[in-house]
Formats: sequence, structure tokens, C-alpha cells
Amino acid sequence: MLTQHRASYWKTAVSAALLALAGFSAIVWLFVEKHIVQRPWPPHVILLWLAGGFVLLSGETVTGLVLAGALISLRRDRLEDRGMPYVGRPREWHGGFVVRHFRALLRALRGLRGRRPGQLDLHAGELVEIRSLEEILATLDGRGEVGSLPFMPEMEVWCGRQVRVFRRVDKIFDWILGSGLRRMRDTVILEGLRCDGCHHGGCQADCPILWKEAWLRRVSMKQKPPLTQVAGSFARLDLSQFTTRIDAETSESRFVCQLSKLPEATTPTRWNDPRNFLREFLSGNVRIGPSFVFVAVLVFNSVQRRCGGVRFPFRAYSPLKMTPHAVLNLQPGELVRIKSKHEIEQTLNAEFKNRGLWFDKEMTRYCGGTYKVLARVNRQIDERTGKMMTFTNPCITLEGVTATGEYHEFAPLDERIYWREIWLERIAGTDANSSRSEGRRLRPQGRQRSA
Repeated sequence: MLTQHRASYWKTAVSAALLALAGFSAIVWLFVEKHIVQRPWPPHVILLWLAGGFVLLSGETVTGLVLAGALISLRRDRLEDRGMPYVGRPREWHGGFVVRHFRALLRALRGLRGRRPGQLDLHAGELVEIRSLEEILATLDGRGEVGSLPFMPEMEVWCGRQVRVFRRVDKIFDWILGSGLRRMRDTVILEGLRCDGCHHGGCQADCPILWKEAWLRRVSMKQKPPLTQVAGSFARLDLSQFTTRIDAETSESRFVCQLSKLPEATTPTRWNDPRNFLREFLSGNVRIGPSFVFVAVLVFNSVQRRCGGVRFPFRAYSPLKMTPHAVLNLQPGELVRIKSKHEIEQTLNAEFKNRGLWFDKEMTRYCGGTYKVLARVNRQIDERTGKMMTFTNPCITLEGVTATGEYHEFAPLDERIYWREIWLERIAGTDANSSRSEGRRLRPQGRQRSA
């Protein structure tokens, strides 16, 4: 069935294909005119020929991206309509021998300009060792922070262990103050290391822990001398005292964690700065394939916005004022199927929410897939206020289901995605205990922050 939004995609795809064909014909004509028809051209005509060729090639590139974005959107929209997921391979890439040496060369060139204290220029896939607690305490200021990012007491248990870098964190989206895209420096996420909330009121957000490079060393650097301790008192610093603060207006206690400090630990950066995307590619956060898909869909959506078309991914508007609710009492280890996008849209209000939880466009790629329940989330810290929120309707997290960031310039924070039970279907006959034991072998991913 050709819906209105799909007709808009096809219209743009056909228009881009015709423009691409016309541009290709013009390029061929220029080539024939210059190299086959033998006649002398004055210098100003040659300059015009070169300028025309450059404009046509640039136009062909943009038109090709629009066409690719339209075809990708049409394919994904068809999969969504059929209730089939399109998750794909992991977005990270570690690179081979040539890539690793190229990164080492770039690191050496950047080092000529001088380095910040503790800067390592780590990339995805590198093996590092977390420094000892004594070494890390020596890097902290009087508030237990480096660059306004706190070293939380939940992180102490990982000191001295070797682990691989999962992603660099060169930028974040400020959902706390709403200030947009912000630049972060010398920070990484390590594979599988997440905050269990034991020193933050039992928060169940399961956030990825952020690690400053000053708290790490490459395994190849293990024999280098440790950092000199700048103050003996820091070795006895009680980090738990920094997990709460007193609200100046209400005099109530509020929680403080890494994510609540992100606005202070980052600086503003422009959305249209190409370096923000280039860093994701060079650091190994994003492979070539997902990078191309991101650029193609971005260009396609830009054209759709300017021409009044429908952007991808499309979510149908719902007039519901009171959204439906379902209780499945799902438990960790159970196997569930995520309902199709169309089925989920029937449970949303005009703001694409169900009982306050937003159905984010990042979630459409998982619709129709089968996954195991990871956890029931009943409480988490609100990073804006520091209050502990208790959910009236528990949220469900699923193993391996995380925000890829593809529609948000590949935001690297690896967030867990929250699901309502009404968006899921229990698959009968699953053994929760065996599923749970198998699930322990899977590497945890990220969290949604749309509720």
C-alpha cells in the first residue's frame, strides 16, 4: 500500500534519479566536448569548463546521496511496515594493522602541539588498564573530579583491571539544560563497565561509566612509573561524600553522578562542525557503512524538510489522550517479541508517549525483533534535579537493545532503551532460568533517555 509518507519518499527518489541522470549526461557532454572535439579553446573557456565540471560533480554527489537516502528510507520503512527489525552489525570498528599505525601517526602529530595532562588519544578496541585507586585519587581535585567529571565510588571495584575501550566520548547531547551538542575531551567508555547505583540510592539506570584517560594506561605503558601523588590527603578522600548535594531552595538532599555533571564537564560546540562527525569515524566509534547511511539519510531528510516532504523515520500521529496499559509482569531472562511499529503507534498519544515514556525514533529499528528481558526498572535518578524517581509503571530493558545514535549524529553514550510492557509480547514456552544464565554471557549495551 502506497501511504502518503511513502509516496513522498518515492517522489524524492524519482526526482533525484532523474537529476542524477541529467547530471551524468551533462558530464559526458563536457568530456566529449573537451577531449574528442579537437579545437583550441581560449583560457577563459577552459576555466569555465573546469568550473562547470566541478559544479556538476558536486551536484552529482549531493544528488547521489539524496537518492541513496531515499532508497534506504524506503527499504527501512518497508521493513517497519512488515514488522521486521533492521539492527545490522555493531557500529564500532577497531581497524587492522594499517589503521592502527595510521592512528599512531596522527597521535604523534597531535603530540607535537603538546598534550593535556593524562591525554592518551585512545581509540575503540584498545586494551587499557585502569590505574590503581591510589593513582586515580592523585589526579582528583578537592571535589573528587577531573575536569568536572567525578570519579564515583562505584568505579573503585574496577581499579587495576584490564579492559578494552568500547567508544571514545568526544561529544554529548545535553538533555539536562537543553543547550544542544557539547564537546567532551579525553574520555572513553570501557566494555561492559556500568554503574550499579549502589552508592546512589540503588538507581537502576545502568548507565555506562565514563573514564577520563588520566585514570587509565595503555597495557603497553604498564611499565611506566605511576603518577606522582600531589597530596597525601587525596589518598584518604571519601568519594561517597560527593554523591549527594543539598538543594539550595528546598534544603533537600539530591544525588550527584557523572551524567548530572555533564553540562559542567563539557563545552559548547556547533552542530554543523564537521569535526564532530570526523572524530567519530577516526576514533573507531563508527564504521564506513553506518557513516554513509547516516550522511545519506541526513541529506535526504534535509531535502525533505526544505521541500515540505515527510522525513524518515516516520511515526504516525495518534489522537489518544489516555494511553492504554498492560501488565505482563515480565522478568529477567524471559524471551519477548517487540511489537511492530504500527502496533506500538496505536498505544501513543499526540506526543508519541505512553504513560510518559517516549517512543523514540531510535526504537523503530528494533520493532519486530526477539530479545531477552534484561531488567525491570522501577527507579532512577533524574539528572536534571538529582531526585530519585520511582516509576508507577515499570520500564523494561532488553539484552543488546541500545540507542545506536544513528539519528543523533552517533551520540556515543550507549544508553539503555526503555520499553513499556504493552509494546512487548511474551513468547510462550521460554525458560527464564536458562535464558538468564545464557544472558550473562552477553555484553551490556546502552540506555534510552526519552522518558
